[in-house]
Formats: sequence, structure tokens, C-alpha cells
Amino acid sequence: MEGKRSVRLTVVNDTGEERMVMSYDADLYRKGANTYYRYREQEEMGDTVTLLKIGPEEIRIVRQGEMESEQAFAVGEARTGYYRTAQGLLSLATRTSRIAVQLEEGIGTVEWEYSLELAGDAAGTYRISIHMADRADSTGETSL
Repeated sequence: MEGKRSVRLTVVNDTGEERMVMSYDADLYRKGANTYYRYREQEEMGDTVTLLKIGPEEIRIVRQGEMESEQAFAVGEARTGYYRTAQGLLSLATRTSRIAVQLEEGIGTVEWEYSLELAGDAAGTYRISIHMADRADSTGETSL
């Protein structure tokens, strides 16, 4: 794995009805054709470490900690995953309609759109946009 680099992620999660914007300090790693971002999420469900993997064929998000989950996204394919909390395990599936990756050495923007099924039931359509910037260049503002 190539050297670690500090970056700032600005994540926009848009359901069409609600738009959430969150920012995280992350460590960026590159290995082969894959780019990895590792960051800590501290939310009401507790402390969770998230690994975001951007590859040539898919995007994968793995969360470990108080909350555990795994989701994968590949255009035109259904991918299964899970969401685990203290209350139990919930199966999920994603069907991705679009992925756009514009990264140069791990800096840039990644966007994707997908429909989500939770335990076999439709749970909505989501658009995710993540802007990656060098931490030194980040002003905390986003134009997304």
C-alpha cells in the first residue's frame, strides 16, 4: 500500500426529500487501481470506523464499531449487504444506476445513485456525492 495522506471528505446524501451534508477528516491510501478512505463517524449510534473503497468496478463501504454495515455499488448490478445494530441484523440490497468518479491521486469527486431495499422492501432512491480535498486545502465549505 502506498503512503497515507490526510484528506477532508464532504459527503452529501440526497434522497430528493432530505439532503444531509457531513464532513470528515480521513486517511487516504492507494493500492493498485483502488483508492481507500478511512474515517471515524461519531453519531447517536456511537463510534464507527468507516472504510470507503473506490475501485474500477465498484464502490464499497464497510463500517465497523457500534454500528456495522457493508454496502457495495456497481452500475447495472444488484449487490447484497447488511446493517447490524444492537437490535439485530438487517439484510439490504443496492441497485446502482450511475457512478461518476473524477479523482486524481485520490482528490476530486465521486457520485453515485442507487435504489435501496431493506429486508426485501423498497426503502428509497439515494444520490451520494463525496468531495475529497487535501486537508490543508479544505476550507470547510463545499460547492456541492
